Amino acid sequence: METSKEKRGAPIDLKAVTFDVPGSQGIFQHFCEWMGDDQREIDPSQLDKELHTNTKILLDDEKCIMAFRAGRDVSIFTNLRFMEIDVQGFSGAKVEYTSIPYRNIHAWAVETTGKYDRDSELSLYTRNRWFLAKVKLDFMRGKADIMQIQQMLSAVCVGLPDDPKLVFRTKSFENKEQHKFEMGDMFVQRSNEIDPGTIEGKFRFEIPLLLEKERILRAFEEARDMYLFTDRRYIIVDTKGMSGQKVKYKSIPYKDVGCFAFETAGNLDKDAEIYMYTDVSDDRGHGPPRSCGLQRPKQSIAIKTTDIYEIGALVMEHTMMKEKKAEVVAPDFGCEWY
Repeated sequence: METSKEKRGAPIDLKAVTFDVPGSQGIFQHFCEWMGDDQREIDPSQLDKELHTNTKILLDDEKCIMAFRAGRDVSIFTNLRFMEIDVQGFSGAKVEYTSIPYRNIHAWAVETTGKYDRDSELSLYTRNRWFLAKVKLDFMRGKADIMQIQQMLSAVCVGLPDDPKLVFRTKSFENKEQHKFEMGDMFVQRSNEIDPGTIEGKFRFEIPLLLEKERILRAFEEARDMYLFTDRRYIIVDTKGMSGQKVKYKSIPYKDVGCFAFETAGNLDKDAEIYMYTDVSDDRGHGPPRSCGLQRPKQSIAIKTTDIYEIGALVMEHTMMKEKKAEVVAPDFGCEWY
């Protein structure tokens, strides 16, 4: 894990945990939680004490900020890492502790509940091509604020040490987006540029997507979806379902975009394309692990509103021209790997 305080993202007020005790569960809710791996929030302070004293899993300066339980298993967000505690067997004596440092989360997505869905979702993407390419958590409706989790991930993954201290917003379990499906949406295949100033306030105050010092540089709208280029990451806002209440917000930090390509429009085309090649493993394949490819987001841009060369220059400035962190070289222990 990265233990240097200068590389932990934005500062977080460790005392400002906005934990609200969820209401009592009925038998049906408890059964759905157990069978469906649905997470509900629990008090992180009690778990923090346990993991510092009896179990002694956390570091001395590590703090448990958020915690969730599904059946016997627990998911934890500390100021340094995401951790899953998997209790196995009938006796529960066998326990697996899986840790993912925030510096190894190369993209993440949160998905709000829909009109008829009872779950919100969190997906964490890594470059691991075997078992941890994508870690997915489901949260019970009304038992977790998914956008508050997104707020914290933004701070630790794209936040900077000189950012203002993160102040968690008050919990809210309401979906702010509601863009109902219209027949014309299925015929929109390219995104048109819109004024970033008109929507920045929405994604800063109404929907806590941006950090305090983060700015939207270019914004695009495609039917009910949006594509946002901020000064720190690329965000895809994907509206789902007929009601438009279920929305997926996917963030890809520029530091995890290894290269990019853009394609100009042809004589008969009305759109250009930009591709961003990431080091995030694509876990959609079910074949051998080594055949797992990498994710490559694609966006079609209407040439009547945007100069594709300007977008290419923007991506180049925030990927290739940014100072890259030095690669960590693994020590040579004289072992041969096959």
